[in-house]
Amino acid sequence: MLANAQGGRGGGRGNGAPAAPPPTAKASAPIDLTGYWTAFITEDWQARMLTTPKGASRGRIPFKPTGIQAAAKADPAADEAEHNTCKAFGAIGIMRQPTHLHITWQDENTLKVEADFGTQTRVFHFAPPTGLGRVDYISGAYVPPEAPKLEIPTGTESSLQGYSVASWNIMGGERNVERGGDLKVVTTHLKPGYYWRNGAPYTGDAVLTEHFRTMALPDNSSWLVLVQIVEDPAYLTQPYVVNYQFKKLSDGSKWSPTPCTVH
Repeated sequence: MLANAQGGRGGGRGNGAPAAPPPTAKASAPIDLTGYWTAFITEDWQARMLTTPKGASRGRIPFKPTGIQAAAKADPAADEAEHNTCKAFGAIGIMRQPTHLHITWQDENTLKVEADFGTQTRVFHFAPPTGLGRVDYISGAYVPPEAPKLEIPTGTESSLQGYSVASWNIMGGERNVERGGDLKVVTTHLKPGYYWRNGAPYTGDAVLTEHFRTMALPDNSSWLVLVQIVEDPAYLTQPYVVNYQFKKLSDGSKWSPTPCTVH
């Protein structure tokens, strides 16, 4: 009996059959994020759809005095003259743009998010799958698997899109409870950039945490809901939280890559 329990749990010490490899991030996904999506802009409309004057809508962001001073010094026009027009298209800014997204699996443990507005690509790295739980052959107690861990490679340099570590939050799937969940992504190693194209800045020490979930409406439309949290102690008095939505498209006919612009 014990040997069978060990083999079924991936115990490795019993006489049962070898456990199957643990599922990859793609195989274990509780929701499907793949496909084409378009930004459905209901929040921060002016700042996201228009290039508002410098400082406009800045009051929505919980800036410290240092953040306000940095925002006053920001000069998107000078960025353009220096061919540095993508500062509002980094990981923190790109999801705020009036963009289309194309989400695909790059491999079994890497999710790729492309944005046509500014022609940017984000990459979400999942930790390699861990082994399954096992039954201790002495006590008979179930030993759960270790939580997956992903160490950011040594020497990773800061970049526009930073380095993103992803993990699934899986709920249900047992006892007639529908399986679901969401995706958590934490992004660090960012270059300084702007929340919007009018120069509201964040520092290179900012940490971006995102939660992605999907929902279906009665009209059969599918939606991607994003909660975005920015922590930037140098410029912010508290985390800056926004909620954005994307509507799923039937195909890529509206996909139209364009360069970064400050206008």
